[in-house]
Amino acid sequence: MRGEEEAAAAAAATAAEAGAPRSPDLHDLSDDSDYAAAAAAASSDHTVMRSDLADQESAETARVDLVYEKERVTIHPTQYGSGRISGKLRLYLQQGSLFLSWEPNVGADSFSSSSASMEIEKYRNLYTIKALPLSDVRFIRKHTPTFGFEYIIIVLSSGLAFPPFYFYNGGLRELFATLKKHVFIIRSDDDPNVFLVNDFQDPLQKSLSSLELPGVASVANAMSRQNSLSFSSSVDEAGHGSDAKHGASSSMTEYFPKQRHKSNDPGRDLSIQVLEKFSLVTKFARDTTSSLFRENQNSSGRTYGRQQQEYVLDNRANDKYKDQQITPDKGSLPSDLKESDKSLAWGKQREQPLSVEEWRSFLDPEGRVVDSKALRNKIFYGGVDHVLRKEVWKFLLGYHEYDSTYAEREYLAVMKRAEYEAIKSQWKSISSMQAKRFTKFRERKGLIDKDVVRTDRSVSYYEGDDNQNVVVLRDILLTYSFYNFDLGYCQGMSDFLAPILYVMEDESESFWCFAILMERLGANFNRDQNGMHAQLLALSKLVELLDPALHNYFRQNDCLNYFFCFRWVLIQFKREFSFDQILLLWEVLWTHYLSEHFHLYLCVAILKRYRSRIIGEQMDFDTLLKFINELSGEINLDRAIQDAEALCVIAGEKGAACIPPGTPPSMPIETDGGLYVQQDEVL
Repeated sequence: MRGEEEAAAAAAATAAEAGAPRSPDLHDLSDDSDYAAAAAAASSDHTVMRSDLADQESAETARVDLVYEKERVTIHPTQYGSGRISGKLRLYLQQGSLFLSWEPNVGADSFSSSSASMEIEKYRNLYTIKALPLSDVRFIRKHTPTFGFEYIIIVLSSGLAFPPFYFYNGGLRELFATLKKHVFIIRSDDDPNVFLVNDFQDPLQKSLSSLELPGVASVANAMSRQNSLSFSSSVDEAGHGSDAKHGASSSMTEYFPKQRHKSNDPGRDLSIQVLEKFSLVTKFARDTTSSLFRENQNSSGRTYGRQQQEYVLDNRANDKYKDQQITPDKGSLPSDLKESDKSLAWGKQREQPLSVEEWRSFLDPEGRVVDSKALRNKIFYGGVDHVLRKEVWKFLLGYHEYDSTYAEREYLAVMKRAEYEAIKSQWKSISSMQAKRFTKFRERKGLIDKDVVRTDRSVSYYEGDDNQNVVVLRDILLTYSFYNFDLGYCQGMSDFLAPILYVMEDESESFWCFAILMERLGANFNRDQNGMHAQLLALSKLVELLDPALHNYFRQNDCLNYFFCFRWVLIQFKREFSFDQILLLWEVLWTHYLSEHFHLYLCVAILKRYRSRIIGEQMDFDTLLKFINELSGEINLDRAIQDAEALCVIAGEKGAACIPPGTPPSMPIETDGGLYVQQDEVL
């Protein structure tokens, strides 16, 4: 492995010395003999029919030179190991540019169990990659686990990422060797497993590439569209296999890296965040990302998070749809649900938060909660007064049992504090010499250090330099990475911990509440994204049940992966609402009053509220992704909860049946391999 890395580094250094290649998007075709001959013929004979010229240009466009091909390159679209889709990965040259494609094998996958075959079949078109220009790739991360098969993760300049590709028949070394022949690729200084593509050394080139200025992006986009249309037929005509069927769309996972609190190189900061972990938060579409770069450059004191986002919106259009009411849409509900909906009040009005007096009425003289269901009902409809959150959240999160007494809770706090300190001492005792030989510890610590300084810094509890609360946030996350070493730390975890620490104001109790929450949500951060895919699949089925017309629209526009809701699900709407609103929303979700998966009904409710605009403006995936992210700060939380409640009641058992067992935040189904099998690199 080390020899391979040294060879890769040497090849990269040679490429760097040779200088950055010309952008394939701006490739000059004048040195191509066929192109030159066609051009000469066209210029010398003005009587050539337009159709003949079009045929020549079409033939030139269709020319494909296959430079790499590998069978049994496999993805895992479900949370079950038996659910695999194997296919053929290719690299090919067209008009001087390098493209990548992945085509699933035709028919039932020989590596899938019979029970999973029908479920797997529908993923084939979803995950097909027709023609991906390598000029659009930001980096490729290579994973070489101690046991199992090597795989790669491809992340685009926009921040979008394809699912992991497993190489069951080897061929990864040949893939990188081929890439180095045709694109500029170097190993990252921050992570030896990451290879940056087209990472130009010239600062001007790098800035233009990162910012994606309109003049540059338009050329790349035009070529991408042209080649993605032509490749489907051209490869097979070139004689390189006809057994693969191209799907309707490429399917990718989205991210939204957080802005730094301090202004450094924004392009580098954002790319590093995406680079270091696969489990990140959804990112904006390309043009939104560009504006994000500009905001970072123009304001050194601006922080990400709860502030009002400065996105360009059509205010008149927003006003038109902002107050659109959701009413029981008889035409969009299944016939057997329409009748039960007749007497339904469309969402119960929100109530006042749980008060101190009400809380005391729920406790017996020894401190036991006498009616946990009624308590959860009260919290679901009204939330909790902030002065009570420190006490009540421990019950909602499962740190305290509802039938525990005051004395038992005091004893538990003492025992858990001692246990926490013991776990914390494991990493506190690591010397600098040990750390030099502990790669995984250095990587995780470095990632946590970067994240905590940009987590909720607009909140007074975390703002300012040398903030001790930020230090505590870091210590808890580092301790958790030792407590749950399999899962470790992934970006997005700090988003969950920050509100908990803000409420608890106690390091040990915050740690245990966070650890229990991660038992339910840890699957969100698995590298294979199985937890996320399970929730998005359940969301798709819920929309199909509760709003077939909207679901059919998504089907017609290749949006059935529901990746535009990725950020909502991953960190439970943390970016969509203010910090105070998130405290209310999360305590509503943690009651599990109507459903453990109430957050999915909330997704459906928001989509239904804006369905007229989505369908009326004929939004495609990119437009929809941008629109959904621009809803941050624009959603009426109380109304959304009311709508989600009504949808949950209407769906009933049919809705519950849409959500497979073990889907987060349900407790995971434990296997012999443990809860969090990451297949990570060798330490």
